[in-house]
Amino acid sequence: MRFRLIADGGALLDEGDGTAEMAGGALVVTPASGAVLRVAPADIVEIDEPQPYTVGLALSDGARLELSRLGVMRTQLLAELAEARVADTERVLLLDGVGTPEAFPGAADGSPAELRLYDDALVIVPTGGLADKIPYAFVRGVTTDASGYTLGLDIAGRPPVAIGRLARRTGEFSELLRTRVGAASGRTAHFLAALLPGLGPVALRSVAALLRDGLAAARTDLEAVEPTVFPALLDAACRPGTAAGARHLLTLGTTWLGFKQTASVQREGSGASPWRDSARPPVLDHDGRAGSFAAGLPGMFAAGMMSAGPTLGHGFDGPFAAYGPALAYGMLGTTGGLQSTQAAGPHLPRAVFPHERVTPASTDHDALTDAETPAVLAFLLCLTPGGHLVYEVLNAPGHDTYVFTCRDTDQAAQLNRALDLLGFRVEGISSDTSSAGSRYRKAAQRLPALRILRERFAGRVVHTDGWAERLATLTAGS
Repeated sequence: MRFRLIADGGALLDEGDGTAEMAGGALVVTPASGAVLRVAPADIVEIDEPQPYTVGLALSDGARLELSRLGVMRTQLLAELAEARVADTERVLLLDGVGTPEAFPGAADGSPAELRLYDDALVIVPTGGLADKIPYAFVRGVTTDASGYTLGLDIAGRPPVAIGRLARRTGEFSELLRTRVGAASGRTAHFLAALLPGLGPVALRSVAALLRDGLAAARTDLEAVEPTVFPALLDAACRPGTAAGARHLLTLGTTWLGFKQTASVQREGSGASPWRDSARPPVLDHDGRAGSFAAGLPGMFAAGMMSAGPTLGHGFDGPFAAYGPALAYGMLGTTGGLQSTQAAGPHLPRAVFPHERVTPASTDHDALTDAETPAVLAFLLCLTPGGHLVYEVLNAPGHDTYVFTCRDTDQAAQLNRALDLLGFRVEGISSDTSSAGSRYRKAAQRLPALRILRERFAGRVVHTDGWAERLATLTAGS
């Protein structure tokens, strides 16, 4: 193999013979003599072929690496590099979604890209340019052109996106996209129905339209549907010890309440065809135990299979038809006035028979009931008269109060959207990213959503004695 390393500006830094391989999750170029070059896949912003049999890599620092004379290793190296680049880009730029994605090779707005459909969002990683994330809550519609091979995504707050070059997988992608967009909306409706059992279907539809996954709804809008909706949801969302702080925020300005699914609790089956065994009883929990069920919420979940059938959806959809508020409160990590459920016992492995070709789908009950890492994040936003937006998590322990400068409701919506694009992972907002040792440095430089949040970050307040006084000081003026 021969390589050329060219600096930003065109100066030749190094060239010569050597070897190139994927090692330790990175592209490693080892010259015949001289220093080794290690390139993290996320640092590759574009892959092209400037000349026949030459691979060109544009790097995030402006440099360029060209590899030639790769021989039969060229195809394998490109495949490994492309796969690693997608995964590393999502991880470094905080773009990955909930659950395990379905990947499709295609194009977005005419640029070749890998299209990844998560439970909650479409992530687009192009071969050149910045990666993009489109939460399903922002998708207002999906259309198909006359050819049937190009899809148009109508997205709130931004220009539409054209998806194409899917060839024979166009129908598969289109169906899965529509299914997951619809499922995201359905999960919200099922989840809210469990928390608001006294609400009628028309009113519930209105509340679900306001409280799309990750998007906060104004207190006034929720109370306009039904005056008791907002206080009922707030009571359900608060962990013990957070209710007083939430009530204090209600006195500071305009408030919004939101919910965001943060974990997929459905574990997909694997194999060429669904697993069936006519010799086994039709009513079983997912661990393969018949006639008895674990204690508490997991046992209730399994026992309910007798009357409600298997759980087919992700996150917080189907189970609520059978389990109602208990499951919803369990996913929030709160009790909501219900008695705490007992933890599930150890999962017993089901015997594997030689004729079984697949692993059946299962539900991770612990993901539903683990109060330390709730599957649904509940949060409150408060816009103060002094020009600040307060972001408060209601059901996760040890979460500080974050404050951002914010002029009006339009900027509040922009900050809410930025938090959603980050998956509400706030660690990089207040971190020092000036050091080469910062894990958030690259995301802060290249991810617009994180950059907006960092630019408007005013401070954070730890939940200790004097929290309200320190918050008042921080939000006193613009």
